[in-house]
Amino acid sequence: MGKGGYQRFSPRSKKSNWTQLNVARCERLEKLGLMTDSGRVVMPKIDFIVASHILEALKKCDITYKNYEALPEIYKRVRIDNIQSWFGIENNTTHDKRLQKFLENTKQNKLFGDWNDRGRLL
Repeated sequence: MGKGGYQRFSPRSKKSNWTQLNVARCERLEKLGLMTDSGRVVMPKIDFIVASHILEALKKCDITYKNYEALPEIYKRVRIDNIQSWFGIENNTTHDKRLQKFLENTKQNKLFGDWNDRGRLL
């Protein structure tokens, strides 16, 4: 974000993917009464579902799963979306690396990464 503290929103391609972070930003704008009609038209209605292999990995350790359950919902959505977006891509280790990092940090009860727009999405 620029020095002035403003965030620029520009038109999206019709086929572009929406990250959970962008969805959360739009939800925030809607809550604040700042969403425009044109923004509402293009904002997707996404039911966020955690892939079963990620839930299974979280449940392998009771401490990790207990810590996961206590995490802020927006954090879970952003972090898991960031992992799931790489699932199924051939010859790509990004998914596995991100999942491992998420599991390790969750077990240690640590939040990481840019997930809440400097506190605006809490």
